[in-house]
Amino acid sequence: MAPERRNDSFDQETMDCPSSASDLEQGGRAFASSSATTTVTAVAVANDGNDGSPPPETGRTDFHREGNSSRKPARGSNNGGKHLRWTRITKTVEIKESNGGLLRGSIASPAADASESIGDLEASENGHGNGSIKGNNNKSIANASSHKTILDGVSGSASPGQVLALMGPSGSGKTSILDVLSGRSSRDSGIVTLDGEVVTSRLMKRLKKRVAYVKQDDLFFGHLTVRDQLTYTALLRLPSSWPRARKVGEVDRIVRQLRLTKCADTPIHMISGGEKKRVNIGSELLTDPAIILLDEPTSGLDSTSAVALMRILDTLAREEGKTIITSIHQPSSAVFFGFDRLMLLADGRVAYFGTPRGSLEYVRRLGLQCPPGYNAADHHMDLLVVDGAIDGDDEEDALDEFGDNGSRKSEEQAAADPRCRVAARRETVGGTTTKQKLIDSWDAEATAKRIDEEGAEDFANFGGVVAPESGNGRRMSSRRLSRTQSSAVMSERSFNSTWWTQYTVLVHRSMKNSRSAIFTTLNLIKTGAIGLMCGLLWFQMPYTESTVFDRSSYYFFTMTFWVFDAMFMAYMAFPLERAIIFKERSSGAYHLSAYFMAKTTSEAPSRLVLPAIYMVISYWMSGVNNDFGIFVASTLCSLLSVLAGESIGLFIGAAVLDMEKGMVIMTVAALSLMVVGGFFVRNIPSWMLWLGYISPFKYSYNSSVQLVFDRPVPCDGSGLLPACDGGSVGYASTEDVLDFLGVEFTAGQNAALLIVIFVVVRVMAFFALKSKKAEERI
Repeated sequence: MAPERRNDSFDQETMDCPSSASDLEQGGRAFASSSATTTVTAVAVANDGNDGSPPPETGRTDFHREGNSSRKPARGSNNGGKHLRWTRITKTVEIKESNGGLLRGSIASPAADASESIGDLEASENGHGNGSIKGNNNKSIANASSHKTILDGVSGSASPGQVLALMGPSGSGKTSILDVLSGRSSRDSGIVTLDGEVVTSRLMKRLKKRVAYVKQDDLFFGHLTVRDQLTYTALLRLPSSWPRARKVGEVDRIVRQLRLTKCADTPIHMISGGEKKRVNIGSELLTDPAIILLDEPTSGLDSTSAVALMRILDTLAREEGKTIITSIHQPSSAVFFGFDRLMLLADGRVAYFGTPRGSLEYVRRLGLQCPPGYNAADHHMDLLVVDGAIDGDDEEDALDEFGDNGSRKSEEQAAADPRCRVAARRETVGGTTTKQKLIDSWDAEATAKRIDEEGAEDFANFGGVVAPESGNGRRMSSRRLSRTQSSAVMSERSFNSTWWTQYTVLVHRSMKNSRSAIFTTLNLIKTGAIGLMCGLLWFQMPYTESTVFDRSSYYFFTMTFWVFDAMFMAYMAFPLERAIIFKERSSGAYHLSAYFMAKTTSEAPSRLVLPAIYMVISYWMSGVNNDFGIFVASTLCSLLSVLAGESIGLFIGAAVLDMEKGMVIMTVAALSLMVVGGFFVRNIPSWMLWLGYISPFKYSYNSSVQLVFDRPVPCDGSGLLPACDGGSVGYASTEDVLDFLGVEFTAGQNAALLIVIFVVVRVMAFFALKSKKAEERI
C-alpha cells in the first residue's frame, strides 16, 4: 500500500509530484519562494542551473548543466569544501555459506530441487538473468562460498557548497560507497579524485582529518556528558600547538552551532536520538573538515527532527562551503527537494544522478511518471524496490476488478486506490521490472567519462600533469602531483596531537569511565559483603596443624575469585569498546599504543582498589597472620595476581573479538589455569606440567603461602602433617609444611614470575589488538 502524503509544515502541495512538465518547473519555483525562510535549500532548488531540457531516455543526462552551479564557500570559512569525484567504483565480496550446525542437511541446507526452484524464481524475477541462480544448478545453497557484487561501476561527484543525497532501498550500496569514499573500505577497481588528484591509500591516510565520516550508529561512552565527549575529541584531534582555551572555545562554538546547549552537561546515555546524532556530527566538525559524509543521519528520528538536522547540514554547505554527501532511505518531501544533487542506487548500480527535480522529469520520459500529489521520494522507492512480499498477494487483491462490496471497480476507483497505483508502477514492461528498467536506462559509462574530463580540468588548473588517454578512451589513472599538491600532502601529519598529549587525554577519559563502571555502589557492596563472609568463615583461625589447609584454602579462594573477576572484566573491555576504537582510529584520533597504554595505566590501579578493600576486611577477621608486614606482602602478591589475570583477559579479548567465541575460550582457559594452580591436583600428568608454569594462580598461591607460614607450626594430634606423626607435641618446620603443600620457588621468585606474566601477556595483547581491522560492512 502506498504511503500517505505527509502533513508536516514543509510538505506543501508544490513539494509533491506535479501533474505536468510545466507544473514541474512552476512547482520548483513555488517551493523555492515559499520556503526561503523555512525549508532547507531554497537557493539550490531555485537556482540549479536547469535549462529546461529534459534528460534523454538513454540516461545520458547532462547533469553538469543540470544544477552544476554550486554555492560558493562563505568568506569566513576556514576550510572550504573540495570537489570529490569517483568513477567506475566496483567492489565484490566473498560470502561464505554456513553448512554446519544442528540443522545441517534440513532447513540449513535445502534439497537440490528446492535450490532449483529458487533459481528458477530468481531468474524469472531478474528478467535478463544477470546474477541469478540458474535453474539447472543442482548444488545445495549451503555448499561453498559465493561472490556478491555490492558496487558495480558507480560514478558520481560532489561539489563544495552542495548536499548530495544517496537514495535507494536497503542493500543498494549506499553505505558501501560511503565507506570507499572515506577510505574505510577497499575497492576492487575505480578511481577517486579530490580536486582532480587521484586519491591513493597513502594519500587518504594523510587526508583523513579533512574527511569527516558520521556513521549510522552513534557510538560513545555513555557515562560521558556531551561536553566531555566534544572536549576529549577536541583535545585529541585539534593541533597540539593550539592552547587549551582555544580548543575549549571550539567546543563551545560547536555546542551553539548544533543547538546542544540544553543538554551539554547531560550524560550521553540520557539524551534523545536527535541530540546523539548532533553530538556525532559535532565530534567530526571539530576538525573543520572539507568533506562531510553521513550514513543515514535521519534514521530513528521523527520528521521534525529530521528536517531540523538537514537544515543544519544545508547551513554548513551554504555558509561554510562544505562538501556534504549523505545517504538517506526515504525522506519527506521537504527533505527530498532540499537536496542539491541526488543519486539513486539499486543493486550496487546507479539508476540516476542529477537534481531532485530532474529525477521526476527523467522517470517521466521513461514512462514511469509520478502521480500528482504523491511524494516524489516514495515514488522513486516504489520503482526501485522489488520485493515478493510487496508485489504479491496485496497487489493482486488491489488490482482485482471487484471492490470490497462485491461490485466491479470503475476506472476512477482503480486509479484512486493507492495500492493500485503502487502495483501499476511496479508492473513489468516487456518482462523487465521498473528497477531493472531504471538501471539499464542509465548510461553509466557516459557519466564516468564526463566526470573524468571534469577531474582532468581541475587537476590541470592546480598545475598537475594529466596522463594521456588510453586506447579505449579512458584517461589513465596515474597523475603526477603538482609541486603545490605534493608539498600540501607531505606536510599533512597523520595525527594532529603528539603521542604524550593523546596518552594524557586518554588516561583522563579512561579513568572517568573506570570510575563510573568500577566504583559503583553495587561493586562496593559486593566487595564488602564477600570480605565479611570470608572473615566469618575463617574467623580467627588458630595457628596449629589442623588449620594448615584452612589457611592455604583462604588464599587460594582469594586468588581464584579476584583473578577470575579481573580476567572476565578485562576480557569484556576490548569487545565492548571495539566499535568505538575502530571509529576513532579510522578518523586519525590517536595512536593505538597511546590508547593501550592509557587503558593499562588507568584501569589497572582502579581494579586493585576493590581487592585491597577485601583484603583489609577478610585478612584481619580471619587471623591468617597478625604480622602487619606479612599482611602487606601477601596483599601485594594478591594484587600482582590480579594484574596478571587482567593481562590474560585483555589478550583473549583482543585476540578474539567475537563475544560468543571469546567467552568459550576465556572460560576454558581460566578453569584450566585454575585447576593446575597447585591446590586441587597434586599429581599432574607429566605432559601437562607446563600448563602450571603459565598459571597466575600457581605463583600467587605459592608466594602467599610461603609468607603466611613464617614460623614452625605446632602439632595438635590431628595427623595432618607427616612431620608431626600424629602426635600433639612438637612442631612441624616451615620446610615440612611447604613441602606438604607442594610449594615451589621462593616468595620473591613467584612474585617476579607474576610480573613476567603481567608484562609479557600484556604486550601480546597489544599486538593482537593491532592486528585487528575494522570489519567491512557487506
